[in-house]
Amino acid sequence: MNNDSFSKNTSKTFLKGAMIMTVSMVVVKVLGMLYKIFLYRMFAAYDDAAGFSMSSVGIGLLSNAYEVYTPLFALATAGFPIAVSRLIAESITQKRYRDVDVIYKTSKKFFISMGVICFALMVGISFIYVQLIKSPDSIYAMMTLAPSIFIGCLVAIYRGYFEGQRNMFPTACSEVIEMLVKVISGLSMGFLVMKFGMDEFGAKGTVFGKMYPTAEMAMQRLLAYSVAAAIAGIALGSLVAFLFLRIYYSRHKFIVTDEMYRDSVDARTQRETFRILRNTAIPIILSAFIMNISTTIDAVVIQNVLYNTCRVNLDGLISQFDPKYSAELYNMVQGEEIKLHTSLWGCFANALPLMQLVTTVTQVFGTSALPNVTAAYTSGDKKELKQSMETVIKLTMIFTLPAGLSLFALANPIIALLYGGGFEAEVSASILRLMGFSCIVVAASTPVMSMLQSLGKVNLPLILCTIAMVLKISTNYLFVSMAELNVTGAAIGSLVAFTFVFVAGMYLLIKHSGVRPDFINTILKPFICAALCAGTAYGVYMLMNRFVSYVIALMIAIVAAVIVYIVALMLIKTFDKEEIYMLPKGNNIVTILEKLHLLR
Repeated sequence: MNNDSFSKNTSKTFLKGAMIMTVSMVVVKVLGMLYKIFLYRMFAAYDDAAGFSMSSVGIGLLSNAYEVYTPLFALATAGFPIAVSRLIAESITQKRYRDVDVIYKTSKKFFISMGVICFALMVGISFIYVQLIKSPDSIYAMMTLAPSIFIGCLVAIYRGYFEGQRNMFPTACSEVIEMLVKVISGLSMGFLVMKFGMDEFGAKGTVFGKMYPTAEMAMQRLLAYSVAAAIAGIALGSLVAFLFLRIYYSRHKFIVTDEMYRDSVDARTQRETFRILRNTAIPIILSAFIMNISTTIDAVVIQNVLYNTCRVNLDGLISQFDPKYSAELYNMVQGEEIKLHTSLWGCFANALPLMQLVTTVTQVFGTSALPNVTAAYTSGDKKELKQSMETVIKLTMIFTLPAGLSLFALANPIIALLYGGGFEAEVSASILRLMGFSCIVVAASTPVMSMLQSLGKVNLPLILCTIAMVLKISTNYLFVSMAELNVTGAAIGSLVAFTFVFVAGMYLLIKHSGVRPDFINTILKPFICAALCAGTAYGVYMLMNRFVSYVIALMIAIVAAVIVYIVALMLIKTFDKEEIYMLPKGNNIVTILEKLHLLR
C-alpha cells in the first residue's frame, strides 16, 4: 500500500471513528439529561408532602456526589487510556506486534491499582467534603457512587486497548449501554426507595424503621436515601459496560500471527512500557485534574457563600425572588437545618446539562480537523495551516453560536418544558440565560487548546487552565456573595474565566502558528446569522405563545429559527466549495448552491 492510499484510509478511519464517537456522545448526554430531568420530576411530586423543595435539594445532593467523584475519576482514567491508545497504535504501525499484549497487561495492573486507591480516597474525602459544603445528607450518595471509580478503571482498560486499534465501536457501544443501565436501574431504584419510604412513613411514622424528631427531617433523610439509590445505577451501568467489553475482548482481541510474530522485534519489558505510558499520560492527567478539581473547589466556595448568606442576610437573599415563594424559602432555613443553599445549587445543576450538551456536540467538529493542523504545521505549509485552523474555528462557531444565543433567548420555556414551573424553574432559567453565553466561549476554547497542543505547545493549555481556575473561583466568590446575584453569579464567573481562556488561547495560537485566521468569515458571519436565529426564536415564541400553548410555541420557534439560520448562512456566503465538499453529499450540495449563486 502506497503512502497516499494509507493516508486516505487513515483519514477515512479517523472520520468514521469521530462520527461514531459523536453519535454515542450525543446519545449519552441526552440520556444523562433525561435521567436528571426524570429524577427531578419524581422528587417534585413529593414537594408538598415534604414541606420543602425535594426536587432542587435532591438534584443538589446528586451534584454534590459528582463534585468529589469527577476529579478522582479523571485522576484515575483521564490520561492513561489515551496513552494506551497511542502506544498500541504506534506499536502496530511500527510492526512491534509483540508489544500489544505487554501494553494490555501493564495497563491492567495500573488501572486496578488506581481504581483501588481512588476508591479509598473518595470514601475518605467524602466525610470531609460534606462538612465543607454544609450538606451532611450528601454522604449517602457519595458512598454509593464510590465503587463506580474502581469499576470505571476496569472499563478504561478495554476502551484504550481498542481505540489504539482505531476501533471506536466498543467504546461507543459500552458508553451507551452504561448510560441506558444507569437511567433505567437508577430511576427504578430511586422511585422504589421513595415509594416504600413514603408508604412506611404514612403508616408508621418511621423511615426504614427509624423515627425522626420532625416529619421534615424524616423526609430529608428519605430524600438522601432515594438519591443514593438512584446513583447506584451508575455503578451497575459501569459493571454491565465492563462485562460487555470483557466479552468483546475475548472475541476480538488483537491476534499476533506466526508471520507477524517473526516480523516483530522483541517486546519491551513491562517496566519500560509503563515508563512510556506514564510520560505520555502525566500532562493529560494534570490538565484534566486541574479542570475537574477547580469545579469541586468551585462547588465548595459557592455553597459555603450561599450558606453564609442564608445565615447573615436571609431576608436580602429571599427578597430577590418572587414574593409568592417567600414562605417556601424561609421553610428551608430552620435554625441549623439549612437546605436553601443546597436547593439553589440544585437549580444551577438543572441548567448545566443543557450547556454541556452544546459543548459536547461542537467539540467533535474541531477534533476531526486537528490531524490536518498538525500535519500542515509540521510540513511548514502556511496556506494549509490557515485553512485547517479556519475550518476548526468556523465549524465550532457555526454550531455553538446559534445554540448558545438560543438558550439565552428561550431559557424560560426550555426550563419550563423540562422541569415545570415554580421557584426552581425561575432560578434555573435565569442561570441558563447566562450559560447560553458561557457555552459559546467554553466550546470555542476547547479546539483552540487542542490546536495549541497540535503545534507542540502542550504546556500552554495547562497554564491557561490554571489561570482560568483561579479566575473562576475568585469571580464566583465575588459574584455569588452578592445577594442580588446569589447562585446566578456562578454562571457569570464561568463566562469571565472561559472568555479569558478563549481570547488568550487565540492570541497564543496566532503567535505560535504565524497564521492569522479570517475572523470575518470564521466568527463575524456566523455570529450575525446566529443573532438572526436567536432573534427569530424569541420573536416567534412571544408571538405564538399568545395563541397556543408554550410547548407548541417553543417547537414552532425552534423550527423557524433553524430555517432562518440556514438561509442566512447561505445568503451571506459563509461557506466556500472546499468546506461544502467535506459534508455528506457535498458534491450535490455544491451543484445546487452554485445554481443559486450562494457560494463564494
